[in-house]
Amino acid sequence: MPNPWKNARTVADLGQLMADWLEGRIRTWPGYGDTRPDDETRHLILPLASANRAGYVTTNSQPGLAPSRGYDGRTWRQRAAVDGWIADPQLLDRIRTQATRAGIVVITNQPGDRSHPGMPATEADTEVTTGFGWSPGHRRLISSTFPGVGSQAIRELRKATHTTLIDPVWGREHRLWSALNKATGY
Repeated sequence: MPNPWKNARTVADLGQLMADWLEGRIRTWPGYGDTRPDDETRHLILPLASANRAGYVTTNSQPGLAPSRGYDGRTWRQRAAVDGWIADPQLLDRIRTQATRAGIVVITNQPGDRSHPGMPATEADTEVTTGFGWSPGHRRLISSTFPGVGSQAIRELRKATHTTLIDPVWGREHRLWSALNKATGY
């Protein structure tokens, strides 16, 4: 089966492919080692697919989870978070506006920006295990996230804004997704 990602020419093409992967129509996406989203994000497939079709190419997301005892006996908690790429400045403005109104943290990294430290998004007994918004710079982030993607789409990504949304409240689930839905028309 040919690699549909190799034929992507635009960020919009990547968004459509990511939506297709989320919904199970294609089996892989470059930079991710599984054929389907993690179980914890299954309930987010529809809003994520909608955001991708609108032009926010999401590459990482997680729900907010209240503190609970984990498989290892530690207490785990998560902030709702999503990150990805936006080439359309109007979409970026809509997402930033809706997120800000909802009290969601917005971290953007433009081409040429220095790295950003990000924000903790998962903790186990106060040890940070996952962060969102961190960026080693555009080119490095793109090359690690989108191997095997068409060169024209890669050129567009290099001009796009890496955008992260994080709910600052641990365990709160719906506020971020509601703001994203309003901004992308879901």
